[in-house]
Amino acid sequence: MAVYENPIARDDDYADPFVLRHDGRYYLYATNPDIRCWSSDDLVTWRAEGPSIAADEFPGLVPFAPEVVYADGAFHMYTSPSGHGHHVLRSESPTGPFRDVSGNVGHAIDGNVLIDDDGRWYFYWAGDEGIWGCEMPSPTEFGEPVLTGIHMNGWTEGPFVARRDGRYHMTLTGNHYLSAGYRIDAAVSDHPLTGWRPGPLNPLVVSTDPVYTGLGHSSSVTGPDLVSTYLVFHNMNPDLTRHLNIDRQVWGADRLLVLGPSREAPVPSAPAHRCAWTEADAADRWRVDGGALAVEDRSAVLSGAQDAHALWGIGAVPALTAEVSLTALDASAHGIVIDEDGGRRIVVAVDRDAHLVVATDGGETVGTVALPPAFAHGALHTWRVVADDRGAEVFLDGRRQPIGLSPLDGPAAIGVLAQGGSVRLGHIALTGTTPDAADRAAVAPVPGRLWATLTPDAPRSAREVVALAAGEEVGYRLHAARAGAFHLQIAGRFSAGDVLEVSAGGKISRIVVPEHGHVITAPVRLDHGENPLRIRAESGHPQLELLTVSDGVGEGVAHPADAVLAGFGKAFVDETERADAVAEATLSFTPGEDGGHGDLLVRASRFSEGGEGADTRLGVNFLLGYSVQLHPGRIVLARHDYDERVLASTAADIAPGSAHRVVVRMRGERIAVELDGAEVIDVADVFPHATGATGVRAVGGDLRAERIEVRGAAHS
Repeated sequence: MAVYENPIARDDDYADPFVLRHDGRYYLYATNPDIRCWSSDDLVTWRAEGPSIAADEFPGLVPFAPEVVYADGAFHMYTSPSGHGHHVLRSESPTGPFRDVSGNVGHAIDGNVLIDDDGRWYFYWAGDEGIWGCEMPSPTEFGEPVLTGIHMNGWTEGPFVARRDGRYHMTLTGNHYLSAGYRIDAAVSDHPLTGWRPGPLNPLVVSTDPVYTGLGHSSSVTGPDLVSTYLVFHNMNPDLTRHLNIDRQVWGADRLLVLGPSREAPVPSAPAHRCAWTEADAADRWRVDGGALAVEDRSAVLSGAQDAHALWGIGAVPALTAEVSLTALDASAHGIVIDEDGGRRIVVAVDRDAHLVVATDGGETVGTVALPPAFAHGALHTWRVVADDRGAEVFLDGRRQPIGLSPLDGPAAIGVLAQGGSVRLGHIALTGTTPDAADRAAVAPVPGRLWATLTPDAPRSAREVVALAAGEEVGYRLHAARAGAFHLQIAGRFSAGDVLEVSAGGKISRIVVPEHGHVITAPVRLDHGENPLRIRAESGHPQLELLTVSDGVGEGVAHPADAVLAGFGKAFVDETERADAVAEATLSFTPGEDGGHGDLLVRASRFSEGGEGADTRLGVNFLLGYSVQLHPGRIVLARHDYDERVLASTAADIAPGSAHRVVVRMRGERIAVELDGAEVIDVADVFPHATGATGVRAVGGDLRAERIEVRGAAHS
């Protein structure tokens, strides 16, 4: 299997990348003085198209985070020159030239446009308070601002919003762009402007590795195969240029997940079929009834006085996702045809005179949808069909059409309708699967995470968990950038006596669950490249929800260490990655005037600081892992995902400056804390951090940590 390596483009500055998919091709824009544009057919190989704005468009300023939207024959660009408020620019081509048509409309930086299924436009941007949004009466008009309520525990920017399966999904970026902890989160809502809540696995993307860091400011785009989605983002280089990266984006139910950040992953797949009008026999692959099909350069024209149907002769398939770009020349109606082997024919078309989308099934009208008032009948429009035996959906220019189609009864082919005139056929492609099925078959780069439902072996009705009966098994596809030992953590629901077999790399691990819980683990060895992973229930009824594959863990004993911190700060004392382990230390903490606490950090990783990367106070919670905190009069256990969530807190006899022996025992999801020989906390974390190192942290005072000892579970 061919692979790509991140960053995929390193020959220019690709800050704040945005990718537009238009007529089957990709166009990339980034923050630079002339908003250079690149194009691609496959998301991996990019060709420079040159500047997309004139040199005098924004003299002396750098247009930040340009995004481009196509609608009704025009391309609109939204950018904030040097952060001084947004301008809307317009062009007739995705490569420009774009010219300012709005003047400064305000709204700070990092604008993003969502065109909803009902045709309403929404604009999102970043401000000091977090992410803002508003409805747009037109592409150049902006309504009353609404604070969405979503932010990232500090500076927040780079919103990107898309709709899937009736819900709104946002990716957003936080931390200063020069910080190693620049990262990407997710949020979800049932409304485009309100009710936003963070995703369950934030941060989605973060890397503090000095050679691959500062990952952020993303957009998402459909892959070349029509059924995958890719997150596009940049990384920061030592010379402050930014390179281009992509990673697969998937959904488990309505829970967005990025399969990364990866350094190596399978290249995006091409569609199973793509109509190449430049080939000599292109027209011969279509069966035309009631009209004529003529190839003209890189497109074709279908004409018919009444109903002309052209069916693509690539064969019928039981499931399909198709994309068809059409431009009405003088046709009174035009659209797409779904033709089943059994004789059933579905037609979904734009009726020019009625200004409606009309759907017929077997000749009977099953639904109509009013077109947006500004819909341009003579412009290029893209139809998208997703259909199988569970449902059939049609999208027009990305908007789902609520027309109530029934699922497919059998294999079907795709075609085009022209009524009372001519229609131009442009990009046409088809893949014999659906986006949901493609997500279930995705290859997951490791180290990384994967929802357990994302396997072809799971029932299609499984939303959040895969429930296995004795003898049943599920399989996953993992891609390892290196050969070696890894640590597998499976989160879900397990009962005492459940027995599971985990096979990978030609070896089988047998796991006997000793007691009811939410996590089991196993060592696995993987080869470089794609590896099958199989999980089989030998007995019991285990339920799988989340797989986490980490680099191999250490099991030895660390040499005792001491550490001293003052004010605000954190540091590793044992950088060995461990899963099940015991960490202990004698801690004494003297808080400052504003109070504070001293901490032992366990399963800790991804340390960074605030601001440009040196503000220890602002970055006090910029880590992944857990902290055991000594406060005057109480002890606290908290989880960190670049924020802080208290898991347990209890009163304790802790005086400022007094020394206390703290012991932390970690096994699976359970974290137990002893203070001076007595257990004071014992909690379970449902999606626990799988592995991490050991460290200390001072939050507003002086911390002394002595005799810090760490050992793997085998030495406990």
